[in-house]
Amino acid sequence: MKKGGDFANGVTGAVAKGNINYTGSMTGAQAAQALTSYLGQTGIPDAPNYSDVEIGGGRIMGTETSVDYPNGTAFGMYNTEQYMAPEGHYETVTTADNATWYKQYAVDTVDRTPYMTGEGKTAYHENIVQKLPAMPKRKDRV
Repeated sequence: MKKGGDFANGVTGAVAKGNINYTGSMTGAQAAQALTSYLGQTGIPDAPNYSDVEIGGGRIMGTETSVDYPNGTAFGMYNTEQYMAPEGHYETVTTADNATWYKQYAVDTVDRTPYMTGEGKTAYHENIVQKLPAMPKRKDRV
């Protein structure tokens, strides 16, 4: 996988695009390493580092730490043959097997938690958190 070999990328692509009930999924450090190869980023200076990666069922999820995201941010990738285009901002990524994927990053979202004031009125504690946008719809379920 470190060499970005065709066989390793073929296995990664088969799992990534496959039915999770049949091909299963890849997780952990090996999935992060496989993703780096699958995206063609092996040996590239300043290439992102990936962690908490799960690959399978037409989705690739994880955390990316890079020049743009030095503190790390969640990302989601969805196979364009299996998923509708997501809402909001996304980019299209081509992998080593020439598959295309929609890629989205977590965005700032206001998280509101209700509480009762001393006067018996509802108020909210608000925090800004990073959340992935809603997952796009699968084409086979529309």
